[in-house]
Amino acid sequence: MTAGGDFMQGGAEEAPSYPTLFGIKLTPTVSGIAIAVLGGAASFWLLFNVVQPAWQQNQELTAQVNEKRSQLVNQEEIQQQIKDAQTRLAAAEKLKADVLTLFATEESLDTLLYDLNERVQFVNTGISTAEQRATLSKFVAVNKDPEVITDSSLGAAANGVLQRQVYTVEMRGNFAQTQSIIRNIERLQPLLIVRNFRSEIDPESRVLRLDAQGRTLGNQPIPRLITSFELIALMPAPTAPPVVPAPADPNAPPADPNASPSPAQ
Repeated sequence: MTAGGDFMQGGAEEAPSYPTLFGIKLTPTVSGIAIAVLGGAASFWLLFNVVQPAWQQNQELTAQVNEKRSQLVNQEEIQQQIKDAQTRLAAAEKLKADVLTLFATEESLDTLLYDLNERVQFVNTGISTAEQRATLSKFVAVNKDPEVITDSSLGAAANGVLQRQVYTVEMRGNFAQTQSIIRNIERLQPLLIVRNFRSEIDPESRVLRLDAQGRTLGNQPIPRLITSFELIALMPAPTAPPVVPAPADPNAPPADPNASPSPAQ
């Protein structure tokens, strides 16, 4: 029993010694837990102090890049819109210039009588008898200078935009001559309006030719017409220059908003 007891006492192993930190013995289990905890804490520290700021900075840089790209696209759209607007403006200016060529000018008014008489003489080509020739018997300007339209006679849109010069015209000729002259007036370059048109048979042309036996001759004279109308030439109204306000006197006292206006003298 003694021998056995000695053997048991001699074979017993001593417990391993572990370092102690803050009163805690760092066994393998405790050390593993501590290392895991420290690793997790280090991971959280790296996440919040290194990774997250870098990610936020990356997001900000990405947003800035997208904003710059959007600005670039917007600039391209704006440039395209500017080009389209310039194209439309050029087309509008061309249309305006084309429309203005249709209106009368001072130069065309100065030659209007000559142009009209030329149309009358054109229908007389080949006619030698004075009685059969068309004539321009009257051409008088109603107003001395062109007047700005304000009476809505051509529509409210023309008020203040157009001005007119009115002429009283009278001519004599047969139906075919009168019709030809009116058509030629429509082909004149300035924009003209015929108003108060009136045509009637000339009493002096109502002649009935008879032979010695009182029978009607075959070559009866063609009745002549007396045609009168108003010829209105349209022109763009003059554009008034913009009113530039007079510069304020820096030495003048400020106006009192509560002061009543002085009575008119």
